[in-house]
Amino acid sequence: MIITYNYSAQVRVEFYVNENNVKERLQVYFFKNQSSSLRIRIITLVIKLLLCLLYVIRVFLDRGPDHAACYGCEPVNVSMFREIIPEQDINYNDMRPRSDYIHWNAVIWVDRPLTLWIFQTLLSILSLSEALLLVYLGYKGNIWHHLFSFNFILELVNNVPFIATFTFILRFRTDFPHQFQGINDSRSLFVCGFQHFQRAGVEHVNLFASLYFVVVTFSTVGYGDYKPDNWPSQLFMVVMICVALIVLPTQFEQLAYTWMERQKLGFAYSRHRAQNERHVVVCSTTLRSDTVMDFLNEFYAHPLLQDYYVVLLSPCELDATMKMILQIPMWAQRVIYIQGSALKDLDLARARMNAAEACFILAARNYADRSAADEHTILRSWAVRDFAPSVPQYVQIFRPENKVHVAFAGEFASYGFLTLSSTS
Repeated sequence: MIITYNYSAQVRVEFYVNENNVKERLQVYFFKNQSSSLRIRIITLVIKLLLCLLYVIRVFLDRGPDHAACYGCEPVNVSMFREIIPEQDINYNDMRPRSDYIHWNAVIWVDRPLTLWIFQTLLSILSLSEALLLVYLGYKGNIWHHLFSFNFILELVNNVPFIATFTFILRFRTDFPHQFQGINDSRSLFVCGFQHFQRAGVEHVNLFASLYFVVVTFSTVGYGDYKPDNWPSQLFMVVMICVALIVLPTQFEQLAYTWMERQKLGFAYSRHRAQNERHVVVCSTTLRSDTVMDFLNEFYAHPLLQDYYVVLLSPCELDATMKMILQIPMWAQRVIYIQGSALKDLDLARARMNAAEACFILAARNYADRSAADEHTILRSWAVRDFAPSVPQYVQIFRPENKVHVAFAGEFASYGFLTLSSTS
């Protein structure tokens, strides 16, 4: 039996009303509240991208390591300390340093505009402050677990050296280099580190050449066209390769795990599609192939419904039969599966329930207790009505006496009649 009803009463539910102190309120904004947490993560991502962009700008504006010196100091003429080797006599397959002299000033000092330094310093302070705040909010008795985490150590390496330039601002016009400034990704750290340490050597490389060198080194044995020519740069690459062998596999494993879990949960129906397309949402506790196929065949039997999309919202995972059905071209372009519950507002938002043309709540046929099945169906219907009051619902119940739990009912005999009624 299929019933439809309109019920306008809504209940206001307030969350997080017991968080009183500052730490608890900050935990709400950073972790518990999904909307504010998403905004904070987006702002953090923007800060990291700006730091990367400013680093690239600094590299392009750099006049070269020969101009690196402290305020009031004459730049060191490094040519007198290096053996001049003609280009035709250079053996690029020789990995030994071309000179024993290392231009340490190029590692310690960087000549850059004051305005650029101010922006980089402010963004570094924001980035480090957020990292310290996350350590404080995540503290549960073991502070060393957070202080020695890879992400926090990377934040310290990226930001602390640059913030330390405040101690030199009154004496020096050039500043201590933020070697890996704002590069939160470890592979970007390798690129910037190799490019920076090569400033102390003979063969200077730009940012693109450094990126090429790192990609080739980690993907192959290396071609030998670019190589570190001083021992600090060589030591840096050895350390970074050792770190990459530990960190990168873990990151790729987490990425693969997240992708597989996302595949199981199904993708969300985007807001852009909801605004430009018409769709209906089908809620069911279990997705049996016979139930779903009966609904799809009856629903798309009407010619006016050919352009509609069907969003299947169910807490159960797809079995092998349902996966095969959804891969058929006839249904793959029309049916979208989302794993979730109609009792959760987040899952209803993923299905864009408030923008749907209609909501169909189907009861499972394998329930032995028909009254219990109707109770589950009515609960889901109430949740949908509270989330999207303007969306018409078509609810399937087994026992006629359960109609008293809804405002009013319009009875339909079959899915075919149901489909025709949904267009009116």
